[in-house]
Amino acid sequence: MFNTKKLNTFSWVNVGNPDHEDFERLLNEYRIDEDTISDILDPDEQPRVELEDDYKVIIVRFPIVNREIDTTWHTEPLSIIYSNKQVITVCRKRCDLLDKIKEDEMNTREVFILNIIYYIAESYLRALKELNKKLIASKKTLQERVRKQELMQLLEIENAYTLYMASLKGNVSVMDKLDKLRGFVKDDDCEELSEDARIEFGQAIEVVTSYSKMLKSIKETFESVINIDSNTYINRLTIWNIVLMVPSVVVGYYGMNMELPYTNHSYTALVIFISIMVLLIGYGLYTVIRRRIF
Repeated sequence: MFNTKKLNTFSWVNVGNPDHEDFERLLNEYRIDEDTISDILDPDEQPRVELEDDYKVIIVRFPIVNREIDTTWHTEPLSIIYSNKQVITVCRKRCDLLDKIKEDEMNTREVFILNIIYYIAESYLRALKELNKKLIASKKTLQERVRKQELMQLLEIENAYTLYMASLKGNVSVMDKLDKLRGFVKDDDCEELSEDARIEFGQAIEVVTSYSKMLKSIKETFESVINIDSNTYINRLTIWNIVLMVPSVVVGYYGMNMELPYTNHSYTALVIFISIMVLLIGYGLYTVIRRRIF
């Protein structure tokens, strides 16, 4: 879907959720190269800056929540294609960040593009706060009871941190290339926006690093707890097998087809049989409790 907006110094064409006809229009009407269009179609395209003859391409990645794939929290590429009088933004999904940019933040195409990147940097910090809330909630639940659902939630958060870190580093490399691109950062406003975006990306990288360390510590702690609980249960089962083996030995001995004491006195034999089992089981339980095996 094409949305065109004419501004003072350039026109902005926003293409969201593009279909085959939209890409044909980009190819024929806006003279976008087929290779560039194929890159736009790739959901795994990494951040980069590409210089063509008639236009330049900036690809950055922004965080998004998508429940249609295995990893709910992931990133999507946003392609920014700009020429002298035109800026084209193309995204496979709807990019709500573009709606936040005010008209006074579109004075020039460079300021507009840097504002897009700045809002993307801010969105990472907001997404990381939401992920941290989920991490804390999963941690509290696991402290009460270890369940598969919360462990899988931790795995999803870990995957999101990995994807975020890769995208953030890629976006920072895009900022480096834009700073070196002649004529892009050419006034104080651009320099200030570029510096602000760098600061936001740097903070996001620090947050991902600290949250990843915290998540690793949580996982290691609960892995140790699970191992300790498993060993405790195995020890208990082993001890009960040993204790309950005593009656089986006594019954098996008295069940042999051989001459045994008091076999002609059933009542006396029963009392002796029960007494021996009670003494042996009691001794076994006393040993277990005294040594605090449980």
